[in-house]
Amino acid sequence: MEVEIVSPNNTFIKYLCSFIWFNQERLMAMMKRYFIGATKQGEPIFWHINAEHKITNGHIVTMDGDTGKVYDESWYYQDGRLMCLFGEHLLKDFPDKTVALVKDEMTAAIMSCFPTPYIWLATGKVMITSTDLLPLEGKDVVVFPEKGEYGRWQESVKAVTNLQFHVSDVMERVEGDFYNIAQVVLCQQPLCSTEEEVALMRLEDANPNVTKLIEALDLEVLSVSNESITSKSAIQKSETASGLSVQPKADDASQKIKLAQEKRWHGRNVECHKCSLSHEGISGTYCGMLKRYVEYGKGDCGR
Repeated sequence: MEVEIVSPNNTFIKYLCSFIWFNQERLMAMMKRYFIGATKQGEPIFWHINAEHKITNGHIVTMDGDTGKVYDESWYYQDGRLMCLFGEHLLKDFPDKTVALVKDEMTAAIMSCFPTPYIWLATGKVMITSTDLLPLEGKDVVVFPEKGEYGRWQESVKAVTNLQFHVSDVMERVEGDFYNIAQVVLCQQPLCSTEEEVALMRLEDANPNVTKLIEALDLEVLSVSNESITSKSAIQKSETASGLSVQPKADDASQKIKLAQEKRWHGRNVECHKCSLSHEGISGTYCGMLKRYVEYGKGDCGR
């Protein structure tokens, strides 16, 4: 199999690039920290590297680079080498840090990019044995099970001696369709604007009458030129059926784009979604100026 040891050319990195937080510096540091590579097909491969800094195996994930949805997985094995934890090679570099243990490698990699007091490792599999956890002997370990796995992890750690484990129930208390801690954190991160959204905002800033023109002619932004933004970025929609010309629909193209952005961003407050000091969390819109969540449907900070 043709693979790259470290490469940004995979769907995992593409997905993270849709969030403002994951700039080039953070992404490069994450890839070098964990050795995240790519297959020839653009799938991310998460290398498991042991304490001797030797690759034991790699977890290949087939996922959607736009939504982050995982479709399939497979493994790349090194013959004769015992499997190890994802991130195990970092233990010697951070001997005094508490270990945060999760199931999948994507969660560990994502959480490592945020300021936490942990070094993030992953099992890479659901079923683990006491042998898998031996490298953690003498470490303080906090386990963050996926939703529904809290009870199983409690039973698992009881069978392991000489290890200081705490099993967190944070995911059992989180509401919504979240299965791991990384999903909870990502849902609170503002998304980067799409090229179409940026183009439309530039047009509106240059000439407020653009919105009226879009409404009057029923225009829709379909693509953006890197050289310049011209009228070619919008086309008039029309349909012809049975020899009759049908009038364009009266929907507002600019409003559709803005609503799409709010939906992608989990937006609730129409004004706040434009503000650099606010972001959408699982509890609503958090205002960075007021330092609290604001009332549903209103941006009431006065900015």
